Amino acid sequence: MNTIHLRCLFRMNPLVWCLWADVAAKLRSLKRYSVFTFQRMKFMNRTSPYYFRRSVLSLLISALIYAQPGMAAFTTNVIGVVNDETVDGNQRVDERGTTNNTHIINHGRQEVYGGISNSSIIETGGEQLVSIHADINGQANNTTINGGRQSIEYGGISTGTIIESGNQYVYKGGTSNDTTIKGGTSRIEGGTANGTIIDGGGQSVSTQGHVDGTTINKSGYQDITQGSLATNTTINGGRQYVEQSTVETTTIKNGGEQRVYESRALDTTIEGGTQSLNSKSTAKNTQIYSGGTQIVDYTSTSDVIEVYSGGVLDVSGGTATNVTQHDGAILKTNTNGTTVSGTNSEGAFSIHNTVAENVLLENGGHLDINAYGSANKTIIKDKGTISVLTNAKADATRIDNGGVMDVAGNATNTIINGGTQNINNYGIATGTNINSGTQNIKSGGKADTTNISSGSRQVVEKDGTATGSNISAGGSLIVYTGGIAHGVNQETGSALVANTGAGTDIEGYNKLSHFTITGGEANYVVLENTGELTVMAKTSAKNTTIDAGGKLIVQKEAKTDSTRLNNGGVLEVQDGGEAKHVEQQSGGALIASTTSGTLIEGTNSYGDAFYIRNSEAKNVVLENAGSLTVVTGSRAVDTIINANGKMDVYGKDVGTVLNSAGTQTIYASATSEKANIKGGKQTVYGLATEANIESGEQIVDGGSADKTHINGGTQTVQNYGKAINTDIVSGLQQIMVNGTTEGSIINGGSQVVNEGGLAENSVLNDGGTLDVREKGSATGIQQSSQGALVATTRATRVTGTRADGVAFSIEQDAANNILLANGGVLTVESD
Repeated sequence: MNTIHLRCLFRMNPLVWCLWADVAAKLRSLKRYSVFTFQRMKFMNRTSPYYFRRSVLSLLISALIYAQPGMAAFTTNVIGVVNDETVDGNQRVDERGTTNNTHIINHGRQEVYGGISNSSIIETGGEQLVSIHADINGQANNTTINGGRQSIEYGGISTGTIIESGNQYVYKGGTSNDTTIKGGTSRIEGGTANGTIIDGGGQSVSTQGHVDGTTINKSGYQDITQGSLATNTTINGGRQYVEQSTVETTTIKNGGEQRVYESRALDTTIEGGTQSLNSKSTAKNTQIYSGGTQIVDYTSTSDVIEVYSGGVLDVSGGTATNVTQHDGAILKTNTNGTTVSGTNSEGAFSIHNTVAENVLLENGGHLDINAYGSANKTIIKDKGTISVLTNAKADATRIDNGGVMDVAGNATNTIINGGTQNINNYGIATGTNINSGTQNIKSGGKADTTNISSGSRQVVEKDGTATGSNISAGGSLIVYTGGIAHGVNQETGSALVANTGAGTDIEGYNKLSHFTITGGEANYVVLENTGELTVMAKTSAKNTTIDAGGKLIVQKEAKTDSTRLNNGGVLEVQDGGEAKHVEQQSGGALIASTTSGTLIEGTNSYGDAFYIRNSEAKNVVLENAGSLTVVTGSRAVDTIINANGKMDVYGKDVGTVLNSAGTQTIYASATSEKANIKGGKQTVYGLATEANIESGEQIVDGGSADKTHINGGTQTVQNYGKAINTDIVSGLQQIMVNGTTEGSIINGGSQVVNEGGLAENSVLNDGGTLDVREKGSATGIQQSSQGALVATTRATRVTGTRADGVAFSIEQDAANNILLANGGVLTVESD
């Protein structure tokens, strides 16, 4: 033993090394060991082996005696390199020491004083402290904080720390580089942090701390307070809170948020998120792109702002100067203490001392003109809005397509070019020119001297008032029930839309005379070019003129007298309505029914008297979208249906004339007698008798036709429909699938039996043609000597008797005794 050198002993037994470190530490704390004894032991040499043996032995024994229960085997004072230790007590790493892969657990503390710690893991209850020693910076590299604490003090540097949970503290003079925060918190209290990535959890910077190059992702946050500085920050969906500090060169995107209080924000780029300036904050050199928003509160200031399309500058009582508002940029502001100045696509604009000049609103932009404020030459484009509040004024506003102006104060000389102006309660609009678009006058609103041009309209709602409106050709004045419009000048070709409901009060001049709608009575109204008057129950209209594009609606229990229905106009008398002395001109459309209680009397376009009364219609002319419904139990006599006229019969119809492009439908259980079809179309689901088809078509679709006379038109029988005793002089009777005819007399023209059709007992006279096609059937034919039979052996069945009394047939692909005369043809098909 006396030849063993202390260094060799340590190399031979690592436990001795650990014990020696503990012994040295205990000797420093035990008063009974003198400094002399310790120094003797520390500097002994080979010439004092006896003393060495005694000292080492006593020290080892002392270490064992004073060791704490459960002490782990780790190095307490690291002056070399140690690997893979678990620390549950105090470990000191000075400038000579390096630790790798240290696991710091509960009650463990690693003090890196000038030394290096690599890849440590700090569990809950564990702590790592990093600082300078002997002018050498302590370093902690690639540390993982998993519930514990890392403290970076003066001269300490951490690099690549990952915070899963727990805390990192960086004090004045300490530096944290490239930390990733997944949970927990990094607290920069006067220190510096560079390149931090915050994925979850947060970072708080206080006491004049400085952070640079931080990225704050979604679910992460960063608080900058107490005179601190944040530079080159990217807020990527996360949140940054700034109080009494400075932030420089920030990029906000992906829904990120920066809240600034009593602070400065310099060189900010907002790509898709929000920066809010509050409590006397200032900002300079801000760029706002699509999806980005800068909010300036009433105490704050922003200077030098570029707002691009889709970006938002929101200034409410604050100050924004040197603004460049590009096309599509969004400005949201008001005149209540707000100061804004800059340029837009129209030139210079400003808001100052409650006055707004040349402001441009579009794409969601909005301006509130507050009480006693004013706005001049505001331009409102698509999706832009302006609100003129009570006691506020707006002059020379231009509302383009998609723009909206709400007025509760005063608006003068407004130009509407496709947009909308709403005059709300207490609002007054004077001198509005509606080139296109709409002016809505709400309850309590007023409009005076409005010019309504082609393609535009003025709408007056209940208790709204319009005075002196001029409606040019193509323009519209729409007055709802209870609306008021006085001094109207209705030019030729303009439209008035109104009703006779309670409270409606309209008067003015049209192309014919002075007109009124008041007290439930309308007089001398002219309706044209989409104009419409609804005469409501228990009210009336007199001397109405309905020109092209106009419409008069007479409701149940309403009455009209002396109505002139001109070409292109529409008179609709609803069930139970009354219209007397109607003068129907050619092209005028009447819409009515034979419902009991309906009364219509007048002269039609042929100069004949017509009426609908007591469930009967007589001499009615239907054309140009006119229609008549003959209800069950009623009838119509001698109706004329011209082009685009329509008649629906559920009752009985007699003597209707169907001219070209007119239509009539005979529904199940309904009947039609002696219809004269001259180019129109009659569809029969019920029963039609003695129809005469000169041109046009009768379609027997599931219904029945009897004694039809075809003289140039077409009768089609289909879908279980049946026609009997048809007389075909010229034209065509065609029998489609599941259609049946019986007793047709073919004197001229043709009867064609298609697949699935059946003709029974047809008489084929000289000059007529009977054409039986593949899978068609014709039985009981009486064929004259010059009657033309056209058939195929693929017909289902053909039977009959020739003029000479010989029976003929076609069945099962075989033809027997066929007489082919006068153009008759038999096609013998191959198998």
